[in-house]
Amino acid sequence: MGKLGTGGVIMRKVFVASVSAALLAGVFVISATESAEARRCYTFKASHNGTDMFNPDGAVGTAKNKLLYSIEAWRQEKRIKRVRIGKVRTKCGEWYIMYMLPHHTCTARARVCR
Repeated sequence: MGKLGTGGVIMRKVFVASVSAALLAGVFVISATESAEARRCYTFKASHNGTDMFNPDGAVGTAKNKLLYSIEAWRQEKRIKRVRIGKVRTKCGEWYIMYMLPHHTCTARARVCR
């Protein structure tokens, strides 16, 4: 009977230790998601369909300017003081003729974090 009694005590200690560890891990996960919530990141995208005649950087520059303008408008709307803007990536499609002028569509993307 002595052996059964000590085994039960040991099992209770192991059970209590495992439950405590699980609760501690749960608290850590909740606090990590709350801090991640505050640092939420978004992907912004802007495109421009046009010629390279009016902007020194062409359609790529216009797409980047539209992207930065939309990020700034979002920042002011949400009353965010500071944002981190990742690398702005641009991609342009094939050239085509529209209204007797060469055009192409350029898209700019960037990841923005609070």
